[in-house]
Amino acid sequence: MLDAIQTNLTMTAAWRDHISPGDIVSFRFPLPGEEHSGHPKARPCLVLDIEEHGRQRYALLAYGTSSRRRSNVGYEVHVRRRADYLSAGLHEPTRFVGARRLLVPLTHRGFAISKDHGSPVLGRLDGSPFEAMNAVRGRIHAERDIAAEHRMQRHHRRKSVRGQSFTVERRVPRRPLPAGKAVQQ
Repeated sequence: MLDAIQTNLTMTAAWRDHISPGDIVSFRFPLPGEEHSGHPKARPCLVLDIEEHGRQRYALLAYGTSSRRRSNVGYEVHVRRRADYLSAGLHEPTRFVGARRLLVPLTHRGFAISKDHGSPVLGRLDGSPFEAMNAVRGRIHAERDIAAEHRMQRHHRRKSVRGQSFTVERRVPRRPLPAGKAVQQ
């Protein structure tokens, strides 16, 4: 009888083909003030999304930190419970700041590839942190959709003004009634 060994394909050299939202990767996330050091420090980052542009795949990464300072806030996913952070490949409670994110090609040199297994993947979110990540993803997607809609409306308005016939509607603001006067019907 053969033993069934379950292999996590994201933790192999073929990680680029199998990575998905919820994976935690080691990435040299650039921070202000680190420009002088050459290469930024490798940090855990949360894969929020995988996108394809042309023939290239990109990862949308959220910055990870164990700091409790409030300098990096917004769209946060907290991994606080010991079981959650250990299963995600983390050594301590971590929060991922979706407000600080990068879209990078999966071929980017910033991924810190482990010599042991040929992948930058540290682990994967599960349970309530995974659900929190999906809520953050939903807000980011909604804001992106709203911004795209606004761009389309501005483009449509500019297009309709150029050489097109249109009507300008002018609304006259209502004047407040003097004190003590009632509206007659």
